[in-house]
Amino acid sequence: MTSSFLIEAEELLRGAGAAVLVDTRKPEAYARGHLPGALNFSSYEVFVESTSASDLARFQREMATRYGALGLTRERPVIVYEDNTGMRAARELWILEYLGHRAARMLHGGLQAWRAAGGALSTEAGMAVAARFIAQPANGIVIGADELLREGAAGRLRCLDTRDATEYAGRDQTVCDPRHGRIPGAAWLEWSKLLDPVTGKYRAAAEIRALLEASGVDAGSVLVPYCHRGARSANSYYGLRYAGCGQVRNYIGSFHEWSARADLPIEI
Repeated sequence: MTSSFLIEAEELLRGAGAAVLVDTRKPEAYARGHLPGALNFSSYEVFVESTSASDLARFQREMATRYGALGLTRERPVIVYEDNTGMRAARELWILEYLGHRAARMLHGGLQAWRAAGGALSTEAGMAVAARFIAQPANGIVIGADELLREGAAGRLRCLDTRDATEYAGRDQTVCDPRHGRIPGAAWLEWSKLLDPVTGKYRAAAEIRALLEASGVDAGSVLVPYCHRGARSANSYYGLRYAGCGQVRNYIGSFHEWSARADLPIEI
C-alpha cells in the first residue's frame, strides 16, 4: 500500500532529489553511520506542556525557528527516519505536517529497510544552511485537552491509548506525571502492535483494522491516539491513516499534559 507520507527505501535509493534527509536518532547512533548527507535533528525532548490555543501558537513559533535553523522551508521536501518506523521520526513528521509542510515523508522501515535494500551509510556529518520556515498550521490534525474532554464526553470521538500495559493501568512510575492512569473511556492499542516486528514497517491495512476491531474500536470513528509526549501516538496516527482511517487527530499534549491538570478526569 502506498501513501503520501511514507517513502520506501527502494524509491529513496533511486535519488532523494532536493529533499533534506533528517536522522532523528540520538547523536551517538548518528555518528556510527547514517544516510549520506543526512542532518541529525530531533525535537523528541520538547514537550507540549499545554494545548491551549496560545501555547500551541508558541509551540508553532518555536518549531518554525528550529526548522529554519536546520535549513527547512515548508516547500522543500523532507525525509525523516530512524532505525525503523519508529516514534521519534513519526513525531517529527507529524510536527512538520502540523506546521503546514507540503512534502514531508518518513522512510518506511527506517535504516533497517535502507540497509536491506543495499543502501550505503556515511559517518560524515551533514551541513545545514539556515532558511526561513513560515508555519501555516494544519489545525485539523491536532486536538487540545479541553476539546478532547468535551468531544469525548459527547461520544463524538474515540481515544486510543498507545502506551504500554503498565501505563494504561496506571501502575507506571513516570516521574513527571503527578497522576497516573488513563483518559476515561480510552481503548488500549499499544503503538508497536501496528508494526511488523520483522520488517519494522507498518502491518497491512487489514491487519491494523483487525487490531482496532479487537480493541473494540470502530475504524470509521474520529480516532484520537495519545501516549505520554505525542511520539508513540504520532506513530499510531500514521499507522491508522495507512490503514485507511480517514478521521485521525493526534493529542500532542498527551498524558504529560493531561495528568498535570487536576481539573481533568483520570480513569484507573
